[in-house]
Amino acid sequence: MSELQLHLSAISTTLFHLTDINTVVLTSSGTVLLNHEHDSIPEFLNSWQKEDIAFLAAEAQISPVQCCKYTNIWGVTYLAKAFHLHEERTKIMVTGPFLLQVPDVNKLYSKFKLDQGKRIELEGFYRGMKLISAARVQSMANVFEQIEGISQTDIRELELQTEPVRSPRQSKIELMLQQPDEAFIDLIELRYQIEQEMMQAVQHGDHETLQKVRSKMKNLYDFSERFPNQPVRALRNALIILNTLLRIAAKNANVQPFFLHQISEKFAKQIERTETIDFLNKVMTLMFDEYCRLVRQHAVKGYSPLVQKVVQFISLHYNKPLSLEELSQECHAHPAHISRQFKKETGMTLTDFQQKQRIEEAKPLLRNGDLAIKWIAESIGFDDAGYFTRIFKKLEGMTPTQFQKS
Repeated sequence: MSELQLHLSAISTTLFHLTDINTVVLTSSGTVLLNHEHDSIPEFLNSWQKEDIAFLAAEAQISPVQCCKYTNIWGVTYLAKAFHLHEERTKIMVTGPFLLQVPDVNKLYSKFKLDQGKRIELEGFYRGMKLISAARVQSMANVFEQIEGISQTDIRELELQTEPVRSPRQSKIELMLQQPDEAFIDLIELRYQIEQEMMQAVQHGDHETLQKVRSKMKNLYDFSERFPNQPVRALRNALIILNTLLRIAAKNANVQPFFLHQISEKFAKQIERTETIDFLNKVMTLMFDEYCRLVRQHAVKGYSPLVQKVVQFISLHYNKPLSLEELSQECHAHPAHISRQFKKETGMTLTDFQQKQRIEEAKPLLRNGDLAIKWIAESIGFDDAGYFTRIFKKLEGMTPTQFQKS
């Protein structure tokens, strides 16, 4: 066996034993060089798997610095990574299939009109497959990144000490075992550090910084070990905690309780009702985006108590005509004083601020794509869609229709 073949064998065997998942090594053209099988594929799925592996081999070579993840129409997932050894041609490592979540077999039965025999075979196949958390997938991808450095390592056997010599004091090993695991402490400290960075970014409505912090998180916030084989429940619990942290961050920015309650309740319900990993990840992205937007739109930190009250009043009644008389009664101050103080602290007139609030409320409605401009204009308080369009263009540099298309 050549040095290259030995190296390929060491790599593929290592990954196979670490994951207990089918592992295949391919040439750049898709020819199988090595194949380690843990879960046999139902015969009627063989053609699907061949197509999937060919697709992964092609995709992995398009972006060799990245690890490709692909979930097919049957709900099973594969990882693939291109690599080079000894200046040879590109090889592709593929691991899979495995499950990110339990597929809806009833939908598959209906979609593919499977007979009873195939149904039983498919159910047995799914039951035997590994259910992998998102954090473990990330860890597998991290190992794939180091493929070229994997080699066969010598192992030195240590003999059991049948009669250990003990000093009157506890042995050094015993003392070490009593100490907290430093690596574990470092991980906990890193989690809290990133958590603080995340909350600071939300507190300032800094979406750009928040995206950078999110890229650090990855599998640091995985608690799937608490719920083995229940990745949906593990992620759902993590999002419940995240929702609380984001609400606290927004509260620290002096966002009014009404808005905090509104957004927190909305996401609590979405988390509870969502049944798949993919949609829970989308909910997480929405949470980051909307809490940041909430802070930018409704935070009143740094304003005087009077201006804070005005901001809260207009934010709550943005879609109604601005009544200085009602505002005066709410704030217990003269209308002229309110107008002067508001302009002094915010740099905007009361009308400008209300229009800005209305435009911000219009944006998510426009992103929906299915709502008419006239309906959106009326729902946020504009009687005239043309006037709404002019104000929107003045503040955003484009028309509502252009924003909708972008």
